[in-house]
Formats: sequence, structure tokens, C-alpha cells
Amino acid sequence: MDYLKKDNLAIYEEQKATFQFIFDHVNLSKIAFVGGVADYINLRDYYKMPVHDLDIIYQNEDDLKEIINKIGVKRHLCSFYKFDQMQVLVADFFINNKRVHIDFFKRNYIREGITTSYLLGHQVKHSSFESMQKFHNAHVSMLTSDALGEKYEWKRLYKHSKKASLYNMICYQKEKLTKDLSHA
Repeated sequence: MDYLKKDNLAIYEEQKATFQFIFDHVNLSKIAFVGGVADYINLRDYYKMPVHDLDIIYQNEDDLKEIINKIGVKRHLCSFYKFDQMQVLVADFFINNKRVHIDFFKRNYIREGITTSYLLGHQVKHSSFESMQKFHNAHVSMLTSDALGEKYEWKRLYKHSKKASLYNMICYQKEKLTKDLSHA
């Protein structure tokens, strides 16, 4: 599969420019893509998916110094997920009068299932298929109205249940194909 061609067709121009900014201003061996970017990379062979915002994990804030100096960041406490009670660095990259949102989460790579793939012709680290499948499946039950009460957001539940079902469908189809081939 020619991922450069696929990525150029599938990723919006503003997001491509934002990725190029990241590629130009940070050592790619020091960060990994998570969230929607990881979902896109993991699922691009199976589904057409847009990339909207960029979610990036890092270990050392000094590795982001050039980006921080060029576009600035705001510091917020992230409380979307139970294990994310931590600071997130938030940046907005403006291109063509449009905003691309970037979240930088400090993470320990050892805790994450990280793999390597190509994105827009660059070798990047990202959360693996298995890691993202597990993440989305685990969050469905945590984000229901029963679990969150007044903090319930149907859009967040919908996002995770939709992505969990995409990952699960691929696994189901692979298991079915393996089973069918073993019976042939």
C-alpha cells in the first residue's frame, strides 16, 4: 500500500500543514501520536476516516521547546478520562484561516502500546491497533450516563463506541476468515 498517496488524499490540507509543522520542529523519536491520529493510522487500510485534531504524547517537555516557542501553549488540567488527571499542553495551529487543535499529553511510553508506521512519508510512533482498541472498548462503560451522571456527554460516548466498533469489526472479520479457512 502506498501510504503517502493515501495520506495525501485522505488528510485535509490544514492538518497536513500542521503535521509538517510538527515534523519540522520536533524530533519524531521523542513523541507518539495517540487519539484520532492513531485511529487513522491503525484503521486507514479498512475505513475512510478524517483527522481533525492532533493528540501527541511526550516524555520530556524540553523536546517540545521549539513548538512551544513558535506557537505557544496553554496549560490545562485534563479530566476527560479517569487516568488522565494531569496537565495537558494545548496549542492551536492556524493555517488558511482555520484552526487545528493540538493536545500534548505527558506520558510514559512503557505504559502505552506503541508501534511505528509511516504518515505523510515520515516514520512516526503511535498507539498500536491493540492499544487503541482496548482504550476505546474500556471507555464505553466509563462514559455512560449511569457512570457519569451530570458529567455525561453523549458525544464522547458516541465517539468511543463508534471507534470501538470499527476496531472490533476488523477483529471479527479476521477471526471469521481464519475460521472459514481452517474449515475449507
